[in-house]
Amino acid sequence: MLKTEYRPARSGRDHEVRGKTGRAQERGPARWALHVAVLHGAVWLIVALLAAPAAVVSAQELKVAMSAQPEVLDPHRTSATSSFQVTRSLYDTLVEVDRRGEIVPALAESWSTDAAGLRWTFRLREGVRFHDGTLLDSGDVQASIARVAGPGSPKAEEFGAVEGIDTPDARTVVIRLNAPAPALLASLASEWGAVLPEEAIRAGHDFANEPVGTGPFRLETWVRDSYLRLVPFDGHFRGTPDLDGVTLRFVSESALQVQGLLRGDFDIIDAVPVADLPRLVSNPAVRVVEEPSGLVLVAGLNTRRPYLSDVRVRQGLNLAVDKETILEVAYGGGTPVGTFMEAGSPWYPQDVEPYPYDPERARALLSEAGVPSGWTLDLVLPETYRAHVTAGQMIQEMLGRVGVQSRIRLVEWGVWLSTVFGGPRDFDVTVIGHTGKLDPTGRLRGYGEGVRTYVGYENPQVAGWLAEAARTTDQDRRRALYADVLRALHANAPFIYLGTPYRRHATRANVDGFWITPLLDTFVFRDVRVRP
Repeated sequence: MLKTEYRPARSGRDHEVRGKTGRAQERGPARWALHVAVLHGAVWLIVALLAAPAAVVSAQELKVAMSAQPEVLDPHRTSATSSFQVTRSLYDTLVEVDRRGEIVPALAESWSTDAAGLRWTFRLREGVRFHDGTLLDSGDVQASIARVAGPGSPKAEEFGAVEGIDTPDARTVVIRLNAPAPALLASLASEWGAVLPEEAIRAGHDFANEPVGTGPFRLETWVRDSYLRLVPFDGHFRGTPDLDGVTLRFVSESALQVQGLLRGDFDIIDAVPVADLPRLVSNPAVRVVEEPSGLVLVAGLNTRRPYLSDVRVRQGLNLAVDKETILEVAYGGGTPVGTFMEAGSPWYPQDVEPYPYDPERARALLSEAGVPSGWTLDLVLPETYRAHVTAGQMIQEMLGRVGVQSRIRLVEWGVWLSTVFGGPRDFDVTVIGHTGKLDPTGRLRGYGEGVRTYVGYENPQVAGWLAEAARTTDQDRRRALYADVLRALHANAPFIYLGTPYRRHATRANVDGFWITPLLDTFVFRDVRVRP
């Protein structure tokens, strides 16, 4: 086992991983360690073939490797974290999340609400400009909220309580609600709460490919399947970032990311394999950061499909999977969970335990439900995320031990988003990580209402609890309602719950000021400095 020394970073929340390192031993069953080792060996072999001469860049050019490329750059038309990881630099929101996970002012310098929680008043900063040179005013906020709350927005329901938006003057926005919405501020602080220019919205501007925001960077170049380059926006209200530019290259193989970091081709990588930790943490030119993650890793079960509609089958599949081994081998460690909430969340009910690994009980439940011999599942995996692919391969073998066969189908990330998470929901089982949300309403919305979620889980009682929790301002009542929902999601098991992994990224030692937003997992480049 890799020995690492974890010391609290200055923020008090993050952890920096520093040597001392010992001999790395096998993690999990030998066959999985061998599989991973062979995969890494094959990747190292092609590094030299794929490597191109590094471009001549300024010392202040930030070079980043990210695992998945954005779907679109329109924050009102996507649910993909990979998109938000880029749009975080292009757009601003009324309020935002700081390094401690607290909601703080951004485009709005202050805000207040009435006693009933039905009127939210925001006072905008003065002199903020969009990338096209136009001044931000209350009309832009009004048009942006109307857009994200309207047709075509995957986040429309988060703004469903908005009854109207008043703009008494250029710097004042009043949001009127038809019912209390305690999660509204969290929605406004999330990347889909981005403010866009009103005139461009009304003109039908193509924000997906030509973003226009007030963010600290603007888009210079986007070559799909290759890279994206951002340049500083001189007119940003916080000042111009101290970088010549940020180049994000889309590198799905973590081994290639590591090699690029060590070679100096990348200043930041977002994927750090456990197998490479010893040499990274002992390298003085590299800094590895390990933080608590807001992810929930799951194997989503399409409850619309035969046999998967039976709760006994879903519980049996949970019992058939060794979560600790999957977390260790595929994700480099983590904490198993038993419901649809990240480990360590204050909303996680303390009485909910992860499903144990019990193949014998799994076989009994599957037999009781009448699952036939030779039942074969369509296991669809997003090939961009190699850890999910490894987890899927492990799940395939574990289910095979209890008599359930699986046929793995790898799909591109865009295809996964459009056909599994959305669209026709063409899958039986899929492996994915759900990014954290600032409020449990964002995590749990729609579960219990069948057609509205990719797993198709339907439970009118759960839907009722969620509807009440979304509008009550009594925090004790909200906590009780969400606890009931999470207990029901445990018992009814529309997912195989895997757990919450650690989040690791690495930088060159001369890179300062980079951070990732708590729970939302988006990249913040505006404070970065690259020392010569």
